[in-house]
Amino acid sequence: MTTTSLPEKQTTTMTATAPELPTSRRKPRKLSRLISGRRIAILAIQAALLAALLGLWELAVNKGWANVVFYSKPSLIWEQLHTYLTGSEIMLDSRTTITETLLGFGLGVVIGVPLGLLLGRYSFFRSVVAPFFTAFNAMPRVALAPMFILWFGIGMSSKVYLIASIVFFLVMVATESGIRTIDPDFVMMGRAIGSSERDMFLKIILPGSIPAIFSGLRLGAVFALLGAVFAEMLAAESGWGRKIAMDSQSFQPGAVFAVLVVVMVFGLLLDGFMSAIERRLMRWQQ
Repeated sequence: MTTTSLPEKQTTTMTATAPELPTSRRKPRKLSRLISGRRIAILAIQAALLAALLGLWELAVNKGWANVVFYSKPSLIWEQLHTYLTGSEIMLDSRTTITETLLGFGLGVVIGVPLGLLLGRYSFFRSVVAPFFTAFNAMPRVALAPMFILWFGIGMSSKVYLIASIVFFLVMVATESGIRTIDPDFVMMGRAIGSSERDMFLKIILPGSIPAIFSGLRLGAVFALLGAVFAEMLAAESGWGRKIAMDSQSFQPGAVFAVLVVVMVFGLLLDGFMSAIERRLMRWQQ
């Protein structure tokens, strides 16, 4: 009869179970590789679609299907973009538009988020002031842009206040919606365990409303940039909007599209920055 000592049994058991650890550790790596591969595929498809669109545009103009005077073409836009990026106007225009966008966006957020929290949290306050905000929100700020220029001049102040008025309502409505759509069960559980009003707000209400708030912030960031460019097209001393207006008046569609490319790139960077902040704040959901 063969006997096996206790140390030999422990060694056999450890040897049998040892390979399971690397297998479990490989799962996140396989998942990350799968995600990265999917991301690469998406980027490749997007690049192919963009190349096909630009190629079709270039072909249509070269074949005479579209008039280059009205539509320009990618090769001419690239030349105009290179000229603009290497010229002396780009720094002043970029500094002006970016400053107006960020200042107006920040002012609208600083006012809009607290008011949205109050409107969503306190029904009596909402009942009193909501009709006024609804009436003001119904007024098209685009139509009021000339009035802002009349009130505050053609400088940066008129653009900042116009942008703030646009962002304010977007952020306020999104914040109010986020507060009012929080699951009531979470609030009841907080009250059941005796949480204070401060703890309820910081640990339940505010974290639960972050997705809605950031949807308003991302939308507000885009509209802030659009508002800055539009206001500059009406009257400005510098900025991307002024450059677009000047080039369009001189019938240079290639130069107009070149500036629009710059605006588009900045808009993508701004949206990406807001998305990164949102992901960082939403780690608790994971």
